Amino acid sequence: MVGLGNPEARYAGTPHNAGYELVDHLLVSAGLNWDETPEAWIARGTFQGHRVCLVKIRMPMNLIGGGLMRLAEQMRFSPEQCILIYDELDMPLGSIRSRLSGGAGGHRGAASILEAFQTDAFRRVKVGVDQEGAKSNRVDYILTPFSAIGRDVVDQAMQTAEAHVLKLLTAPKKRRDPERMAE
Repeated sequence: MVGLGNPEARYAGTPHNAGYELVDHLLVSAGLNWDETPEAWIARGTFQGHRVCLVKIRMPMNLIGGGLMRLAEQMRFSPEQCILIYDELDMPLGSIRSRLSGGAGGHRGAASILEAFQTDAFRRVKVGVDQEGAKSNRVDYILTPFSAIGRDVVDQAMQTAEAHVLKLLTAPKKRRDPERMAE
């Protein structure tokens, strides 16, 4: 499971770091600890009876694809083995959606990953972060910490998101031809 976010402390608690937050939530639920490497924070262990590897890439969100590709080569995992977890500005705050594959939907971090791997075979869990006024200045909104009310909603959504992750862990992995992305 790969949580998307920005590693700098100033982005903690922002909508754009919802992916990092959910992976941190899963880490605590599974009783795991982060191993820090120059490229990523990585935790391996068991979650709800499933062997998992949790990852937070240590590079800016919009450049994350190359970092994840290097990590995939080092650790020898494929897109079909991954679950990407990230924020979605086009979904209501606190809503959760999972997908077996698909496009980036305007998310630059997801786009970076899909471009680097040349496939959309990544399963994904999206955390809705839209609030009133969010779309008037998207960049400022996603990089500003949640309001107290927004924070409560997102914290409550983490349980629902955890259930979506578990469902994807048990779902059959979709095999796709890497050439399809170029069509």
